[in-house]
Amino acid sequence: MAPLQKRALYSLLIGLILAAALIAVFIIKGDVTAFDKDEGFRYFVYGVLVGVPLIYLILVNLTLRKPTQIDERDRLIMERAPKAQLIAIFLSLAAWIIVLTEVYRDSGQIPVIFVTLIFISTLIISTLAQSLGIIIGYWRMDRNA
Repeated sequence: MAPLQKRALYSLLIGLILAAALIAVFIIKGDVTAFDKDEGFRYFVYGVLVGVPLIYLILVNLTLRKPTQIDERDRLIMERAPKAQLIAIFLSLAAWIIVLTEVYRDSGQIPVIFVTLIFISTLIISTLAQSLGIIIGYWRMDRNA
């Protein structure tokens, strides 16, 4: 397994664990209004907001700083990985738009808390999707080889 592939896998797994923890805490707390009311919960969410991209930066970008460990295949995969990232971002934003407009159609307004949640989820999904794009890139190249 290539160093970049290994780091992308670790980043994806850790990011999924953090995202699952975030979702579990939201479920345990009851709903998103707990984010506004509970300061400790807000700090936990902000920790995940900083933690997932930071883990990605540490695990994946460490590989990019060592030119001897990166070959042409790695560079090609890194160039293609943002496609998965972009698709995931668009799908997540479309899901937010559809769900929020349907849930809050009668009231005519969406609570402000969702702006923060949309940003957090987009950032987390973006980093997870890039790791997944790298893993898929290696899988496709190995399959075609």
